Amino acid sequence: MASGTAGYHHPLVRAAKALHHKKHRRDERCFLVEGPNLVAAALDARAKLRTIFFNPRDAASPIAELAARAKDVGADEIAVDERTLSVLSTTRSPQGIVAVAEFIDRPIDALTAIVQGRTNALALVVHDVSDPGNAGTLVRSADAFGACAVCFGPDAVEPYNDKLLRASAGAFFRVPICTYGDWAQMAAAAHAAGLQLFGAEAGAADVRSVTAPARVALVVGHERHGLTGVSAEDLDVRIGIPQSPQSDSLNAGVAGSLALYELSRQIGTLKP
Repeated sequence: MASGTAGYHHPLVRAAKALHHKKHRRDERCFLVEGPNLVAAALDARAKLRTIFFNPRDAASPIAELAARAKDVGADEIAVDERTLSVLSTTRSPQGIVAVAEFIDRPIDALTAIVQGRTNALALVVHDVSDPGNAGTLVRSADAFGACAVCFGPDAVEPYNDKLLRASAGAFFRVPICTYGDWAQMAAAAHAAGLQLFGAEAGAADVRSVTAPARVALVVGHERHGLTGVSAEDLDVRIGIPQSPQSDSLNAGVAGSLALYELSRQIGTLKP
């Protein structure tokens, strides 16, 4: 271990390592943010960072600047060696910096306040998408196409899953994240916010043939099982993505992203 650096047995390192486990993340309401791109996105979004771990050998790189920014906003700055960073990292190759951030999700009741004042609004509902890569892609697309919020259900992948965070490419910190306990809560919140519920479903009407209202919440379900647990009476419209007869079904990340694009184009959340 290099002089002046903390090792694995440092209490803050051990506490951060425990956040690899979902249970500890929930108990502490904290998660790990790994790599310069995600840490920069977290800082830009003014997420609350508790601790920043970095390799001092990268002093001439942007990593040192990010560590200084984090310290300036109140994070504990801990210099660690490469071996300790590898313990904290969830990837094979540590990227030089890892932060402990507080949860950023809001209760689903906040959706009304998020939508308030918007003439046009598009929200994404990740109802029970289980694959973190697909969910991260959907968050990234929601950000790209002007969605005002991404809502996660209890049967979806956890929003703070490390693979989801990486797949979102920083978008996770740029679009408000809401969570709900069951479908009834989500449906009630959408109704209160004046959002019509559009369910994405294989074989449903071509999304291009549907005229979208000014406020829509797009519901994306499980990659194989579809919209399980969603009350049919709550959905205003079901939409699908047409494809060649010989092709296999699209995964949730691709299908949901295409639907988001078309809805954003119609609603007007996609800016020139």
